[in-house]
Amino acid sequence: MKEEQKFIKDIQELTRMVNAQELANLLGCTTQYVYLLAKQGILVKEGPSQFPLVENIQKYLQYLLKSEKGSDKTSYWAEKSLHERALRQMSELKLEQLDNKLHDAKAVEVVMNDMMAFFRKRTLAIADEVAPKIVGITSPAEICDILTDAVKDALSDMSNYEFKEGV
Repeated sequence: MKEEQKFIKDIQELTRMVNAQELANLLGCTTQYVYLLAKQGILVKEGPSQFPLVENIQKYLQYLLKSEKGSDKTSYWAEKSLHERALRQMSELKLEQLDNKLHDAKAVEVVMNDMMAFFRKRTLAIADEVAPKIVGITSPAEICDILTDAVKDALSDMSNYEFKEGV
């Protein structure tokens, strides 16, 4: 007889109806969320604020499993990791710039343009320097020596190049 009573009690527990507040407490959420899930068809509602307990727990667990598979938590953490890595790299670059180990691209561009202009000007000046010296010289070896000396002087001038800001 006790077994039958226990069986009947178990069946009654399985078919037990609870209100939204009790279901929310069991599921660990708010009553508003319970009503929202019922409106979306995820939970079953029978009558005003009457929810079949066991059926809704099963449906809620299924919903959680589906949403767990559907959501891409690993991609969120992967993105978060990439974002943090980028922030760290930016911080390292700023630190190097503060330590004068890294220069701004615009500053490098200005210096390189100035250096190339100096190189062009100095290279073109070789012809003006050498022309009066080789007038009347017929020996190719002597002309070659004069040109070589002029080029070496120009290269020496270029090796001593210093950027003059604001000039």
